[in-house]
Amino acid sequence: MPTKTGIIKTTTVKAYITKAKKMRTQAAAVKKFIDDFDVVIEAVIVEAVRLAKAAKRNTVMKVDVAAAVEKYLKKTDLTWDQTAASVIKHNPTDLGKISKNILEWISAHENPKPKRK
Repeated sequence: MPTKTGIIKTTTVKAYITKAKKMRTQAAAVKKFIDDFDVVIEAVIVEAVRLAKAAKRNTVMKVDVAAAVEKYLKKTDLTWDQTAASVIKHNPTDLGKISKNILEWISAHENPKPKRK
């Protein structure tokens, strides 16, 4: 498991939910929330730093953070080329399963041909 950033504090999450949402929280729920978001926070920070270094800067700028957030948090539709590149990364066994599922979907959604009399 990646190192915890320590940015999100348990007491902060519990206090916010209690005050803003008028709900109590289970310790395990808060821990799950923090653990999952900590991974995302770290990924966004690493990506923003990478972008800043690629631009030969020692400062992470708003554009770096925006691009990193876009990459990790915002859902965007992929182009056909991006989709194909993502699929092709899989191993041959998984590609076979993907192909089988696609063929099953196509046959389930085909227009049935009218029967001849």
